[in-house]
Amino acid sequence: MNRLTQFVIGLLAIGLALGAGYYGRTRYLKEVSTYQVPVPIQSIPAYTILDVDMFQLREMPRTMASLPYHQSIQELEGLISTVSLPADLPVAQANAVPAEQFRLADADLEVFSIPVEPVSAVGGQIRIGERVNLYQVLHDDNKALGVGISIADPNEFNVTIIASDILVVDVRNAQGVAAQANPQNEANSSLIGSTQNEQVQILTLAVEPQAVDVILQAVAASKKQGGLLWTTLALP
Repeated sequence: MNRLTQFVIGLLAIGLALGAGYYGRTRYLKEVSTYQVPVPIQSIPAYTILDVDMFQLREMPRTMASLPYHQSIQELEGLISTVSLPADLPVAQANAVPAEQFRLADADLEVFSIPVEPVSAVGGQIRIGERVNLYQVLHDDNKALGVGISIADPNEFNVTIIASDILVVDVRNAQGVAAQANPQNEANSSLIGSTQNEQVQILTLAVEPQAVDVILQAVAASKKQGGLLWTTLALP
């Protein structure tokens, strides 16, 4: 074998080695390389309108590109957080949505909040999106709202349903902090940490405007007249 042939074979071997190395490196980078994902600079409370200044880019495995997380800071602009967003963690698409999609209630419903006691509100375990009934419990010496019933026995209590099938749009504890995460976001709890599980003491409801006055009068009566406002889960 002359020297020219050996030289050509050597060049081919080097070319094959370089080609194999490039192919292997490309495959490796595709599998294990990182890319930049937007993460909150600090924890962002639930129900916050998001701004690009709240986020920074962080290196994450490229495999996350195919998962349902927001991939750029720009697409987070103007969205609203549906749960608390921890710092330095990617934002799941279900946890930051357009504001017009977040409102659970129809636009023609009035949204307001009332205080409740856990013992009279399904143990304080009511969740966003559920529907509830409101009952007023008064001693018969007091006239129940909208009901004029006279009972001879003064020891009897009058139980009256004042509103039914009411949509719950938010739940809070006594400090005004979100008491529980929205059930649709529980699937993401493994990434963002365990969901809060504090007892509900503030219910935010969506009702027909004409029902607001009746409910607020019942709340006032429960405070002033020693009655009770009892909340139950509506039948499905």
